[in-house]
Amino acid sequence: MTRNLVIASVLVAAGCTGSGSPANPNLIDPGPVPVNGMQIILPVIKDIQPGTDNELCTWTDTIVDKDLWVKSVQGIQSAAGHHIVLYKTKTYQPGGTTRKCTDEDTATLRFVAGAGGEGVKEVNEAPGNLAFTIEKGNQIMINHHYINASPLPHDVQSAVNIVYTDPNDTSIIPSGALAVVDTNLHLAPGTPSIDINCTMQQSVKAWYWIPHMHAYGSEITIDHITPDGVSERLFDTPWTPEYTFHPPTMVTDPTTPKLLNKGDQVKVHCAWNNTTQSELTFGIEMCVFFAQTVDDQHVGNIACDAGQWTDF
Repeated sequence: MTRNLVIASVLVAAGCTGSGSPANPNLIDPGPVPVNGMQIILPVIKDIQPGTDNELCTWTDTIVDKDLWVKSVQGIQSAAGHHIVLYKTKTYQPGGTTRKCTDEDTATLRFVAGAGGEGVKEVNEAPGNLAFTIEKGNQIMINHHYINASPLPHDVQSAVNIVYTDPNDTSIIPSGALAVVDTNLHLAPGTPSIDINCTMQQSVKAWYWIPHMHAYGSEITIDHITPDGVSERLFDTPWTPEYTFHPPTMVTDPTTPKLLNKGDQVKVHCAWNNTTQSELTFGIEMCVFFAQTVDDQHVGNIACDAGQWTDF
């Protein structure tokens, strides 16, 4: 979703389990392989240390040979799982390559869909005739993120079930994404706060939107302001640590989406209670407004990072 969101996985090809089968198959239960889709099972990551934030990057061994229309993505994560994000890229790496992603890596990635969270089997399904897209020639990649807030080390694992829709269905509309974020986050001990102000450069139609912070967050407000000064507060949320994994959401029928028009402003205010003795940076903490969109104008995935627009 931003420069520091990274991907990892060992892919299971459609209907078949590959070399990415977990070393400990009892750590998570990914369920059956989807009949019309694929299953991705990541290897067990050993000894995630207490108080650490871990985003890993593995390039899969699959480069798709035809356009894929993805109807749903189900994320399954063990304890300390924060999220799974499915990406596509045309900057290839050998299948199975695993490392922490660099900014150079993440600049080549394009968001498809996200799901997951600690101890849940969350499904992100595109509603109506929407679908997430993976175009021919893209290598599949997954970002799996773990935050160990416990006092003990954890072994962790993630899996993804992907279900396709009919690529010959001419009524399909792609689902895009919007993120408002500041990846240059530096939060001193105490009660820091920031404001992110973005003016829309493209119009989007949101069918799903959320705020996002991590465990030190205390408050987030998100406002939508039109050029004539009409203001609507989308979120005014006292933050709790539980929202790190399961934030409040707004969902609407894609036939009546929330309109964010070119020239409108999105203003995000975040405040924290940094009880540590150290500065918190992006990854350990976040301040994000995220939306999934009805992309009938083929805008794609766009992000405003501290006022600067980019694709993601």
